[in-house]
Amino acid sequence: METLNAAVLGELQSFMNADEFIEFMDEAHRKLHQQAPVLLTCIADQHWDEARRLAHRLKGMLGSLGCEKLAAALNSVEEGLRQNPPLLPQVQTMAELAFTIQETLSTLKQQIGFAEASSDKSSC
Repeated sequence: METLNAAVLGELQSFMNADEFIEFMDEAHRKLHQQAPVLLTCIADQHWDEARRLAHRLKGMLGSLGCEKLAAALNSVEEGLRQNPPLLPQVQTMAELAFTIQETLSTLKQQIGFAEASSDKSSC
């Protein structure tokens, strides 16, 4: 499973102009950067309903960008918390989730840089 699916990115780029694409990616990066720590804190503090809602929202946004690995991890957390009683994330799952969040943030930032560089070259 890819951190960022190139085919999905290509499809997004095909119907957005360069500035829209960069703005879309930048917004996703910003939201993940802001909301991921809140999600991890909600889980650590056992605020299950809020954690489930945040996982669901992030999963939808990231899935639309092709962030397959993180979307799958968030889906697993969401589905576990949806159970009655909740299937609580284990320490290893949380460590993997935190790693995947950082990996996705890094990959998004890299893709934004590539898109900006491409946009700069095409405007010359």
